Amino acid sequence: MRVAGIWLFLHVLGTVLWLGGVFVLSIWTSRARGTGEMRIVAFAYSTARQLYRGLVLTAATLTIVAGAILTIVTQRPWFRFFPEHWLFQMQVIGLIAFLITLIYIIPKAGALARLAERGELESPEFRAGVKGQAIVGSAVGALLIYLVLLGALRF
Repeated sequence: MRVAGIWLFLHVLGTVLWLGGVFVLSIWTSRARGTGEMRIVAFAYSTARQLYRGLVLTAATLTIVAGAILTIVTQRPWFRFFPEHWLFQMQVIGLIAFLITLIYIIPKAGALARLAERGELESPEFRAGVKGQAIVGSAVGALLIYLVLLGALRF
């Protein structure tokens, strides 16, 4: 049981850092855009790119790996709707959130940082990228909040 507790801790820690990273970086870049200062916006997006590639990617990977190992250690079923529906949802939704983070959020953060560094804050590409990042990031955040509630309440 002690081994399962360690993996559960790492799984929860990864989830907290993943959700917190996405949430804080979205607020931070939004506030930077609100200043209207090109240097501040470029700095915020450049730093966000590094944090997405470092902290958020590491946290998301830790969450998925620790969750998989936790499933093995506790001898629970993989992707089975019954008997533990909450676990099935965590596995499916968690994997979807991870793939969206990996395939969309992290590359888009890099693209936005490049545009901000070139000073293209008013370009249609930057505005569309910010809007898309906000929508997709909010969706991933909502999925992660749902998973936290699901894991805590096991409904």
